[in-house]
Amino acid sequence: MQKEIFEQPESVFNTMRGRVNFETNTVLLGGLKDHLKEIRRCRRLIVIGCGTSYHAAVATRQVLEELTELPVMVELASDFLDRNTPVFRDDVCFFISQSGKDDGFVLVHLRALSSW
Repeated sequence: MQKEIFEQPESVFNTMRGRVNFETNTVLLGGLKDHLKEIRRCRRLIVIGCGTSYHAAVATRQVLEELTELPVMVELASDFLDRNTPVFRDDVCFFISQSGKDDGFVLVHLRALSSW
């Protein structure tokens, strides 16, 4: 665990490499590039995650709110399903998964789409 703690600065730097340009104060997230039109006109961001992905969403919520000037909701995938969280047309949902293969996310994604 101590090894991982000391590796954090390098991990953060590697994560930002190619995505954050400090000279122009811009951030480029390749997967979002094709969806900028929808993101720019939304009224609320909903970030949905499980486990450590949920905790990453909680940790970045304030930064997202400051950068976008939009309200950001962070939801556990299981709570999102159980509570029948309302999703509106002008909401944008981000699904965060460590593996990208979580079966629960398929249900969450379908539930979010059915809200429209």
